[in-house]
Amino acid sequence: MKSDAPLFVLLLPTETRDLIERRALDVVTASRATMQETRLEDLVERCRAATGKAAADLVDEATAAPGVLVFGELLDLEGVQALASDPSLASTLAQLRVFAHGTLPDYRADSSLPPLSPAQELKLRRLTVASLAERSAVLSYADLMRALELSTIRELEDLLINECVAAGVVRGRLDQKERRFEVHEAMARDVEPGRLGELIASLEAWREDVRAALAAAAEQAARARAAGAAESKRAEATDAAVAAMTQKLKAEAEAAGARGGGAEQEDDLGDAMDADDVRSEIGLKRRR
Repeated sequence: MKSDAPLFVLLLPTETRDLIERRALDVVTASRATMQETRLEDLVERCRAATGKAAADLVDEATAAPGVLVFGELLDLEGVQALASDPSLASTLAQLRVFAHGTLPDYRADSSLPPLSPAQELKLRRLTVASLAERSAVLSYADLMRALELSTIRELEDLLINECVAAGVVRGRLDQKERRFEVHEAMARDVEPGRLGELIASLEAWREDVRAALAAAAEQAARARAAGAAESKRAEATDAAVAAMTQKLKAEAEAAGARGGGAEQEDDLGDAMDADDVRSEIGLKRRR
């Protein structure tokens, strides 16, 4: 795939070039995230007092706006929720719920929903990638093409690179040889009201796992400290025993010399004592 990077960037070492590209992507992603927040805040503010057709029009605007990828604040507004009571506008609320929580296959499965505009269809494809990436760390091209209703690999890779990775929807790596997308992280979508308890339970289970892991690590550290202290005591006891034995041998040698054992005998005893000392020292070092 041809790179649009300047020539001087292409001449840099691969690692340096990758770093530059990642930093540039971070800047672009942060800028787009700021724009998304600004646009969403504007839509929410305008929709606070809107009702009926005006609220429905703002929902249509939100689902088509490329920079708006979360919709929970809109869904919470009274004027938007009131669309459910108007048969002619209820499908707009149902559409917004799919954009908040669902995927393109979910949308196609509901025949009561209005047709998607090109902008809405593109956005729902991006949101579908986010949902799939949230569930699996590796997404095959075949599964992605099926869910996104794309017919060629080129279309899929262009969507992933230009509409998903560049926009901060997901981060990952294209594996063209294995025909898969390896997910590194994905944006968080709006939480469905019915899943809130499930997510809380999952977080609590994770917290307990972390606590158990920390307790096990603390126990292992305590055992290691205790073993180290015991080994130190054994080493001290050995040193004391060696010192006592040395003093005893010296005392015996001196006593033998005093009894007139002769210089030769004293030298022999001294040599024997020195040899014992060396052997004891060697044995001590080996045990340590």
